[in-house]
Amino acid sequence: MSNNRLIILFTVTACLGLAVWTAAAGAEETAASVKGALVVNGTTVELPYAYAYAQKTGFYDETDPTWTLLFVGHPIDERSLDDHIWDAAYVRIGITRTAEFGDQPELQVFSQDIRFSADAAGNVSGGTYPQLELAVVGPESLKGRVYHTEPVEFFDDTFQYDFSFSVPISDPFGPIGELLPENGGEPGAAYLALVDAIHAGDLERLRTLMPPERAEMLAGDDARENVEFLQMMTPTGVEVVGGSSDGETAIVQVKGEMDGETVTGEITLVQLDGRWVATGAAWN
Repeated sequence: MSNNRLIILFTVTACLGLAVWTAAAGAEETAASVKGALVVNGTTVELPYAYAYAQKTGFYDETDPTWTLLFVGHPIDERSLDDHIWDAAYVRIGITRTAEFGDQPELQVFSQDIRFSADAAGNVSGGTYPQLELAVVGPESLKGRVYHTEPVEFFDDTFQYDFSFSVPISDPFGPIGELLPENGGEPGAAYLALVDAIHAGDLERLRTLMPPERAEMLAGDDARENVEFLQMMTPTGVEVVGGSSDGETAIVQVKGEMDGETVTGEITLVQLDGRWVATGAAWN
């Protein structure tokens, strides 16, 4: 994936039978315009939704201003823009202004990630980068054109795209509502309780901390095996380092350790029957 983020729902994979949470179905559309399409093996794939957002750090140098352009088949919630997209065709392009290749900073395309269809088995990452023409570059919007001058061969497939766009710059990393206290308040405590129950292997407690439909997945014959997998995939020593909430949804930033390395994550929790329940996580 272009942003090297591993998207994990409760750090659960398909072996638990849990679907990855997405807010796309209720996403608010941005005031963006886009013309053009992706053509795959001679078939036109319409990608009518366009987004742009700034990355927190640069690609070649962390101080380089860096953006991501996303053309996608269905609306995406702002908080989910930097997450992997599992259920739609898309083209995701990384852009940076850098002096890495000369004395003066210049705009460069540094990544290209393409999914040919919603049910594609995989995606294109890298390859021949497109041409880029930008007429407006921040701070509020990106406007221009990104295109391949001729079809690009990728193993047994051929693709080409040409998009002219004008899009406001979104912020998938910003706070929602009010900032949470240093320890994450009630949402932070709810997530830490979930992590504690996972590593304790406490099936009964886990079921009370998950949404009902997911708790059912830990009630069958494979429950113990699934919990062991959760333990393997959940960081240890998890601490809350920040977060925000609008009262109905909370975003909690955490850090922990996995395989001897420090990892950071962003946990999404929602109010369910008066309690905070974790519904999604993105780990770096």
